[in-house]
Amino acid sequence: MTKDVPAETGILAPHRQLISELRWEAHKWLHEQDFAEIVLPSVWTRSEEYGVEEFTLAHSRKGPELDLRLLQSPEFPLFNAMAKGLGPSYTFGRCYRYEQDASFSDGNYLMEFEQLVFAQSGTTVEEMAALTDQLVIRLAKVAGIEVDPREFFHLGPSGLVPEHSTNGLAVESLVFLTFSEESTPSGREQLLKRLGEAGARVYALDGSADMSSTGSPSARERFLIETDADHRAAIEEIAGEAAGPGLNATWNIYPPFRWRPGEVTDSTYDVRSITSRREKAADGGECIADAELYLGGLEVIHIRGYADHAQFLENLQHAGLPNLRERYEYLLPALEAAPSGMVASFLGWERLVAVLLGLPSASGVPYFPRAGNGAPRW
Repeated sequence: MTKDVPAETGILAPHRQLISELRWEAHKWLHEQDFAEIVLPSVWTRSEEYGVEEFTLAHSRKGPELDLRLLQSPEFPLFNAMAKGLGPSYTFGRCYRYEQDASFSDGNYLMEFEQLVFAQSGTTVEEMAALTDQLVIRLAKVAGIEVDPREFFHLGPSGLVPEHSTNGLAVESLVFLTFSEESTPSGREQLLKRLGEAGARVYALDGSADMSSTGSPSARERFLIETDADHRAAIEEIAGEAAGPGLNATWNIYPPFRWRPGEVTDSTYDVRSITSRREKAADGGECIADAELYLGGLEVIHIRGYADHAQFLENLQHAGLPNLRERYEYLLPALEAAPSGMVASFLGWERLVAVLLGLPSASGVPYFPRAGNGAPRW
């Protein structure tokens, strides 16, 4: 299903050629879609996208009144440019983050990394997700992986995507399972039964069947397995016995505006996003017009539908930190006349390449990787 990628053998490892091919393929596809390439700054005013401290720039001739930072993401320059009328555009933007938590030691969190971002106005999150699917399929083909567009499953909150019985599930509570081609119907049924006995709820990918109690599994190969933190290790071990290759492409769309109780996050805000447009679900819950694509169980792409002037100010109030309006005052004049339907797709480039090439972690993609806490990985 994937090309054989040689193990990393130093800075000039053989898979570098494939990495280069993927980058050029992304450029070609974006130009075919009429996105113009732009360059966004790496130095910006204080933004702190998630309320988390940024790297501050010092200079012998720079006074304290000039507060310049390295960007955590292209988020705010892009938001500002789109509000001022930027047309369909894309960029490979540098990002700088300090991730000290020990759980970020798996090699998928880098201090310096790239986001491939493409954005346009007059569109929707769903339309941007469909466009992003096309790019992923195109890049996967370069990596030797054939992906069917029907494989992209959408997991959403109750009331917004009613065709799926898995609505309302938290994506972080799910394990993804693709059965190998060698598995038999009886073997699949026995494994799904074991998962249920271990405390999991198993959903067929089409959302039509709940396999947690009785009944035989459908002919579908892919399943979502819901579990809690206490049972996750056991569930993953059982699922791993029969798992075959697969990206298990899953969109988590319209997540809750506020963090779920007990949800682990480094954000200092009380809400998921201060720039996202908010929506009301049929059940009255408040969601944001965002979508997250998980490939191989790892989040690699984030889509954001941007708030207008009024909602942005409300989001700042909900964030729970003082003086946010003053910090983002420079954005408000542009937002007063911003076009409707501003949406951007942010691809974690190193993570995406690592998943497509079967590398053990994102740190195998850049030439000079540093862990989230700044420690060198070479």
